[in-house]
Amino acid sequence: MKMVTRALLAAGLITATMTRLRPFETPFGVGEVLLLLFILVVLPGWLQGALRHRLAAKPWQHVSLIGCYAALFLVLMVGCWQGNQSGLNPYAGSVRDMLAYAFCFLVSAGIVVNSDGPGDVARTLRDLTWVGLSVSAIIWIWAIAFGALGEFNLWYGGYGVRFTGLAINPNQNALLLVSLPFLLFFLLRTSAAGLWERRFGIAVGAVGLAAGWSTGSAALRFIWIALIPMMIMAGMFFHSELQRARRDYALTVGLGAMLIFLSSESMVSRVHYLFDDVLPGTGTMNAEQMMLTGGAGWTDRLTLWENAWVVLQGSPVFGYGPGALSGMSGPFGGSEAHNSLLDWMMATGFLGGVVLTALVSVVLWRSARQGNIELFFALLALWAFSMAHHVLRHPWMWAMLTLLAVHAGGVYSRKSRAGSTRNDAKADGTCAG
Repeated sequence: MKMVTRALLAAGLITATMTRLRPFETPFGVGEVLLLLFILVVLPGWLQGALRHRLAAKPWQHVSLIGCYAALFLVLMVGCWQGNQSGLNPYAGSVRDMLAYAFCFLVSAGIVVNSDGPGDVARTLRDLTWVGLSVSAIIWIWAIAFGALGEFNLWYGGYGVRFTGLAINPNQNALLLVSLPFLLFFLLRTSAAGLWERRFGIAVGAVGLAAGWSTGSAALRFIWIALIPMMIMAGMFFHSELQRARRDYALTVGLGAMLIFLSSESMVSRVHYLFDDVLPGTGTMNAEQMMLTGGAGWTDRLTLWENAWVVLQGSPVFGYGPGALSGMSGPFGGSEAHNSLLDWMMATGFLGGVVLTALVSVVLWRSARQGNIELFFALLALWAFSMAHHVLRHPWMWAMLTLLAVHAGGVYSRKSRAGSTRNDAKADGTCAG
């Protein structure tokens, strides 16, 4: 993937989570425009027949990945037709979501076609991680110091309650950050950065951890508490020789934990007189007040999940197409299930759910088998987060799944060269030979 394409992809995916940058509450904002440019950059190659030649040089796993996305969209269309025919989900309620899914699949197909091996994917993941953490860290520091950026209030539910950044919902911000700590460990392990680069990475990673915690997402917090220690322990078995990477990562987590503690209410309440004239509040000082106002709490989610199963029983094979098909008072009540798999199965039936789950499972298995335990946990964190939120309409989710799937596919066998094979093996964290 060329540098300009990689830059467009990284900038587009990250700004697409900043939903306040969408003008007039339209579903198409700055991030989507950048991703559209990414598609247009790679489109001429598709039209000139380069798609056929490039795919012929890739392993069958990557060719089948595009086929898998095409099959998922086909099932989605069948479900949409089924919902319209039954009168339970007219086209008017599905068109916007159908366009969002089509856009996500086009971006994902562009990633597959333009990725030149695991080393290239590792560079793309590096860009996404550093840019995502750096942007989040800058916005978080600004939010603590000033509370707002122009007309944008950077906190949700009041100053210091939930860090939302430039997203409308703090959970959209959490979606961007939930997998980045695991990707950071991957970069610390595989990169040959110098001392100052590592120090910069540690500082940015620590602030990024504090920014993610400040979103107040219960799902993100639970995932980090559960999976980060598991990843560190698993890394001791898979990569016992990489002491420096573990030390740097432990320092990052430690600094992040210190920032979280310093921005907590228990600490601020003791030294508030030092802050009153400078800052009206800091970080997560109102952590116990964090409520998803206007959204679904965990008890509400259980009700939505139960009603989603009722919807699914009506059309178990193909579903009813995308839309808000669950509800608090019963099925077809105009609410999402707040669970990506259930929302996806209501749209595509068990057929679409099985295909998507199988795809995620294969990528997890291949990543673990190759020893890329950090990428295994990055995808596991993203998938676990999606079980508490409907995130499949976001390009970030599909792009990360695609990048990790392409990376897990291994070095391209038909066009591998000795030099590129060695570079890819170094970049993707596996050992050649």
